[in-house]
Amino acid sequence: MENIMSGHFIDNAVYVYKLNYNCGPLSDGMAQAGYEFLKALSPDIKKRVVMKPNVTVPSDIDSGIITHPAFISGMIDYLKEIGIKPDDIMVAEGGGDNIMDEYYDKGGYTEVARKQGIKLVNLNLDESIVHKMPSAEYLKEIGIAKTVKENYFINVPKLKTHNLAVTTLCMKNLMGTITPPEIRHLCAFPKEYGNRWHEITPSGIELREEVLCRRLCDLAKASVPDLNIVEGIVGRDGTAFHHGKNIQTNLVVGGKNPTSVDAVTSYLMGFEPSAIGYLKIAFQRGLGEIDIEKIKIYEINDGSVKICDDINKYMSPIPFEVLAWDKHARDIPLNKEMLRRQQVLV
Repeated sequence: MENIMSGHFIDNAVYVYKLNYNCGPLSDGMAQAGYEFLKALSPDIKKRVVMKPNVTVPSDIDSGIITHPAFISGMIDYLKEIGIKPDDIMVAEGGGDNIMDEYYDKGGYTEVARKQGIKLVNLNLDESIVHKMPSAEYLKEIGIAKTVKENYFINVPKLKTHNLAVTTLCMKNLMGTITPPEIRHLCAFPKEYGNRWHEITPSGIELREEVLCRRLCDLAKASVPDLNIVEGIVGRDGTAFHHGKNIQTNLVVGGKNPTSVDAVTSYLMGFEPSAIGYLKIAFQRGLGEIDIEKIKIYEINDGSVKICDDINKYMSPIPFEVLAWDKHARDIPLNKEMLRRQQVLV
């Protein structure tokens, strides 16, 4: 495919967008946000496009648990507008089951594919491209789905918290690109570690969390998106699944570097990025900047893109809460701005 369009998109920057009105999860606002965000960036696309949302469990469209299909549909509208044919657009995911039909049906993706004329791909059944990484800490050899490796890869996670990782955004969404799916369970605790789950590591986190964090950083070396876009119009806190609440943030955050995008998004959720294990380790391993003051942040307003003069105006109205598997709240440090806002409310 020949060059379609080249726009504002800068590799080392993070972009923030806020829908200017509250929309229900089923409203046209979701599609508008997906369309406007991608159009503002106008990335240089030279290949077929694959979008990888978060559809790891069979959930209702408006559950807040999965990337909203209308948001993806809005992105597809833009891709078509610049001349990309439906046959060259795919939505791909590897959920928790080899059979993805139920996930796509319940989550509204089957209907989007029908209306837009695009293809849904089950990454669980995809051909694997094996990466050997001798310098990796855990994943010395890993297979990544051929569909995401050979096409323009847009990673589109949902804005959520996670019981173990704290936030599940761009880096963790890459787990669905691992093939075969039997080796995808990065949250599993190594048997050789015995019952040391709660042992505190030098990083200040439990060993079971640190193992996940280091595996995610290994994965980020093998599965590299061309663009990351976090759909956070309605975010989700709690465990990342059915225990938690939805929070209307109206946010979309994106960029080339998944570590920096995750850092900015985690900050806007109320957290201190340097206190989140996988972000701290990712920075130490040179995967990206996590200091908000050092990241070049742009804002998208009315289709225009400019340097963001105050990132705090995009902050979530309330802090996101992380629930452990036992449903008890985890004590995750908040950033100074969110702490200040909470003190004002007291």
